Amino acid sequence: MVWIVTGGPFCGKIRLMKGKGEVSLNHLKLKAVSLLFSAVLLAGCGLTDEKITMKPETGESIQVTLDRGDDFSMEASSGVLVVYQKKKVMMRCAFISREQEQAQRASIITMPFEIHREEENYISYSMAGPDGMVNYYMYPVGKKTWLYAATHLPPEAAEKVLSRIHFKEGSE
Repeated sequence: MVWIVTGGPFCGKIRLMKGKGEVSLNHLKLKAVSLLFSAVLLAGCGLTDEKITMKPETGESIQVTLDRGDDFSMEASSGVLVVYQKKKVMMRCAFISREQEQAQRASIITMPFEIHREEENYISYSMAGPDGMVNYYMYPVGKKTWLYAATHLPPEAAEKVLSRIHFKEGSE
């Protein structure tokens, strides 16, 4: 390989001679910038957040944002939001009113259950279901709307899934 400088000191015409081919420094810079730009675009593919706007019966619009890292995705159907990881269902989420949340809390005591965490506006609990243990989460995501989420994941894993989902009231 031989570097040949042509022109004056500020010309920037450096040519790389290798066998029969000749490549200018400007051409190399252009290729490097193109390659870097492509790498940045590819690095961002699939890593952007996914957003869906839910319109529950409460009348509010709830924008749901999911961190899509680790092959997470989501879809909405018939008012239910389903969160997936690598096409496996991780969690199902419904959006209910305050009255429905209170009725659900009242019905919990009629069945065997275990509360993991309970606060005024938050409850997580588990109950045995036909397909095994189900963990539930209820908390407000709007002025009139509550999240009602269910999963077969253990509480620690379910909390990690929930930490990827963000809710914002009134967004389109």
